[in-house]
Amino acid sequence: MSLTIALAIILGCTLLSGMAGALVHRRVRVDVRRRHQEVGTTIFLQLGVIFAVLLAFVFSEVWSDYNAAASSIELECSALEDAGVLASALPPAQAYAVLKAEQVYVDGVIYEEWPLMFSSRSEDVSVDDMLHSAIVTTARLHPADAADLGLRQEILSYLEQAHTQRTIRTFQLGSGVPIFLWALLISFGVVLAVFVSMAGVESGRALVSFSATFAAAVAAILVLIHLLDFPFEGALSLPPGHFLHTLHEITELAQSVR
Repeated sequence: MSLTIALAIILGCTLLSGMAGALVHRRVRVDVRRRHQEVGTTIFLQLGVIFAVLLAFVFSEVWSDYNAAASSIELECSALEDAGVLASALPPAQAYAVLKAEQVYVDGVIYEEWPLMFSSRSEDVSVDDMLHSAIVTTARLHPADAADLGLRQEILSYLEQAHTQRTIRTFQLGSGVPIFLWALLISFGVVLAVFVSMAGVESGRALVSFSATFAAAVAAILVLIHLLDFPFEGALSLPPGHFLHTLHEITELAQSVR
């Protein structure tokens, strides 16, 4: 969802609720609304508490998943860079083989997988194979001495960490809020907005203002949840900046060992 669409949804909900408040003020007399105020307020407060708790729970989970995706990117890149630095200490031929395999993988993430994550919420299996190839290339090295053997084991450890973080990152692609939960949140929001528009307020402007403000607030929160729900698409999508930096670092290391 783009920022323009998000703002359009909020504005549309605001206008629709304001129009509903104006219609209620014209068609339903104030004394009729006030006779139902006591029961209506009690129900509104009870439903409001349930909605607030549910909304807070969903937002907390979505925000946590969004941060987990951002953290996995940083940790994956950090592990790849650490593996590259250690690989540069190997004999030139072996170092270049490992660094080249890492370079191919990071390049694939940026230019092949990232657009796919943005457009279809899926990973690129061929890019995952590139990381497996880097691990296999490292595992097949023939250390010349005990020091090189230790380096190989440390490089493999970092590459395995990168693969673990990649798994976390790709898991976030499809772990969105279920449709049923979205339907429940929207239904609660609509019902509460109707209760606000039926308030026993004598001033029509005040009723329209209350209805529009409430609808705008609820719509804004729901839109924000949707923007955070899938961290690799929409207006708040996570950029591949860390991978670009990692690609630059690994490319420089590869050039230095040639």
